[in-house]
Parts: sequence; C-alpha cells; structure tokens
Amino acid sequence: MSTETLNRTSVITEYPQKISEKQDLSPKKVNIDVLKKRVFDEKKRERFQNRVLVCMFCLSIAILGYIVV
Repeated sequence: MSTETLNRTSVITEYPQKISEKQDLSPKKVNIDVLKKRVFDEKKRERFQNRVLVCMFCLSIAILGYIVV
C-alpha cells in the first residue's frame, strides 16, 4: 500500500514539470510581418469576392435587360 501511494505521488510531481517543459518550447517572439501579410491576404481575398459578386449582379441585370427588350 505505501509503495502505491509513493508511486502515485511521484507521477503527480512529474506532471507539472512536463507542462512547464512544453511551454518552454513555444516561441516567445511573433513576427509582425507574417501577421500583416496574413491580414493583407485575407482582405485581398474579400475584395476579390466582393468584385466577383458585383460583376455577377451587373451581368445578370444586363442579361435580363437584353432578354426583356
């Protein structure tokens, strides 16, 4: 019985150490240029989607106008 409790205690003390080791592996600096490029690419994609939507709308209005007349 006493060895089982010692084994359980040793496992519990090792667990927080493993967590702290994993946190040390994460990078501490962030490259701002990468974040700016990601935002720029996202805005560029949104602008493209908006342009396609407006062009499709105008094209559908033009086709309807041609058919009706």
